Amino acid sequence: MVADVYVEPLTQRVVELIEGTAFAHLDSASVLGMIALVLTGAGLVTLRNFPSDARERLSLLVAEPFPRVEASVGIVLATEGVSASLTDRLRQHAAHPAVDGLVVVTTDPDVRFLPYELDGVPVRAAFLLDSPAAGSAS
Repeated sequence: MVADVYVEPLTQRVVELIEGTAFAHLDSASVLGMIALVLTGAGLVTLRNFPSDARERLSLLVAEPFPRVEASVGIVLATEGVSASLTDRLRQHAAHPAVDGLVVVTTDPDVRFLPYELDGVPVRAAFLLDSPAAGSAS
């Protein structure tokens, strides 16, 4: 397992970048596309639809660019909210050797079902802000 010294700063950076973005639309495809753009623009490497096992895929897997790849963070969209059933999906993602941390992206501030850690993998929430003005700022 990668030491927290690498995972925590990357996880925090990903959360800050997501929370610092105004989203014009909160549908999954728009949110995922905007997050990928923001993270790539910040110099991070993103892989979409990363297979974490035979049934599940991570929305995004994020890492620092080569040669600084010390940790990678999986992004899981939960725009409809955080539920108890999400924990099973997170546990499957956390078990993958390429996943050192997880960020759950949601609009719901009620994250009581969100574990702080799964088998040594930190889990954090990033809250989306809906901004109607973002769509008209073009």
